[in-house]
Amino acid sequence: MNVAHEQGTAGAEREVFHFLAWAWDVTAGNAIAAEYPVRRVDVTVLAGIVQLIGVNRARAGAADLSRPLLIAPISGAGLFVIDGWHRITRALAEHVTHLPARLLTEADEARIRLRGP
Repeated sequence: MNVAHEQGTAGAEREVFHFLAWAWDVTAGNAIAAEYPVRRVDVTVLAGIVQLIGVNRARAGAADLSRPLLIAPISGAGLFVIDGWHRITRALAEHVTHLPARLLTEADEARIRLRGP
């Protein structure tokens, strides 16, 4: 996993999440999701996956657990967190079982995907 700040096409800085062959514009995703309802999701089911993500532990310790995760449906793979792995890591370390989240649509995911199958 790699979270990077990159220059967008309009010259503005954007946050980008890279995972394997995929990359998403997190800045655009959060802007789209701002209009969607916030749900509470169980993050304990992600305990095994978080080790594969490669989270910066120091950054995770300061993560804001009140900020919603950004979750997207990935065709053929199910739901995937594209913003919030530091929050998930902190929540699991502090035995917090649920976090707020916003769910994008498949069309939203396609619009913010920068690369991937």
